Parts: sequence; structure tokens; C-alpha cells
Amino acid sequence: MSGWRGRSSVRPFLLVLATACATCSIALAPIARSQASQVRSTEQMILQLEKEGREATLKNDIVATERLLVENWLNVNPDGSITSKAQLMKLFRHGSFKIMSIDNGEIVVRVFGETAVVTGRSTTKREGQGGEILTRQVRFTRVYAKPKGRWQVVSAHNTLIQ
Repeated sequence: MSGWRGRSSVRPFLLVLATACATCSIALAPIARSQASQVRSTEQMILQLEKEGREATLKNDIVATERLLVENWLNVNPDGSITSKAQLMKLFRHGSFKIMSIDNGEIVVRVFGETAVVTGRSTTKREGQGGEILTRQVRFTRVYAKPKGRWQVVSAHNTLIQ
């Protein structure tokens, strides 16, 4: 070890470095907890909006749907077609879009600052044109953002499960 001369000065440096790292970790812990708490709060808010959206769809509630969707909302349907908010509102007004039940599951909410992405699985039942009951299962993605300071759905996509 005779060739390694600075060894005695390395120990104090490592001690100072370890102390600085520990101090930073302790100082940043409340910030990390606060951010995690904020994310959990946002996740709960989005889950509540998902519930409100489900109820609005079941009731053909135009007022609630108007509030939940941004004006330029688009939905990509399982067949690749696109439904705009204006088209959806027209279906609601005509009563031609009547869902009997919606069963959502496997819901995951991921928050990215002012954006949230919800994925899940949904089984819907509705009455067909001939009176038959149609059941459909889809995987869905909904994107939420806060364009006017409140969470709204900006886009949605559905993929048919066969």
C-alpha cells in the first residue's frame, strides 16, 4: 500500500459525501411523500370521474356528459370509426344510444402531471335495433387532462375483445 498516498484523506471525504447524501435523502423525503399523496389524490379524482361517466352513459345524461368531455373529444370505436362529442350528444338526444349495463374492471389510472391515462376492461349490454340484447367486451383507454383547470376526458379508444 505504499504507492497509495492519499488514503488517509479519502476517509474524511467519503464520510462527508455519505453525510451529504443522507441529508439530501432526509430533506427530499417529505417532497416525495407530498408528490405521492398528490398522485393518489388525482387517481381517486379520476376514478370518481370514471364512475360519473359510467352513470351519465347509463342515464343518457347530456348535462353530465357535456361537463365530463372536452368540446373536441374524440372516441376511436372498435371498428376504427371515430365518434365526436357532437355525434355522441346527438345520439343521446335521439335516445338511439341506450346502454342497459356497464361493468368495468381491471382499471388502472396513471398520472403524468396534468394528464392521466385510464385503462381497463368493460362489458356493456344494450338493446339492438330488433330488440335483441347485445353484449360487447372491450379494452379501453381514456385520456384525461385539465384544459380549463378541471379534469375532463380528451380522448378515448376501445378495442374489441373477441
